[in-house]
Amino acid sequence: MTDIERLKSQLLKNQPEFVKNFHFEFNEDLDGDPAVWIWAIVGDSEVESVDFPEHMKATRSWISTALSETHIERWPYMRFRAESEVDPVTLQVL
Repeated sequence: MTDIERLKSQLLKNQPEFVKNFHFEFNEDLDGDPAVWIWAIVGDSEVESVDFPEHMKATRSWISTALSETHIERWPYMRFRAESEVDPVTLQVL
C-alpha cells in the first residue's frame, strides 16, 4: 500500500463529522522537504460557526495523528475550504 493510500485510509477512519470531505497532495515544500498539503472541506455554515476555531484545532490534531499513526514523515500544510468554494467532483477550489 502506498503512503497516499495509507494516509487516506487512516483519515477516513477518524474523520471529524464537521469535515465533509478532504483532499491532499504529497510534494516537497520550497526548502525541498517532504510535505503534504491538505484541504479540509467544511460546510458553509460551519465556517461562520462560533465553534469553527475549535474545529480547526481538532482538524489539525486529526491530521497530525493520522500522519503519526501511518509513520508518514511529511510536514502538513492545512487549508480549509467551504463546500461552496469547491468543485464536488474534483475537490478543486472554484
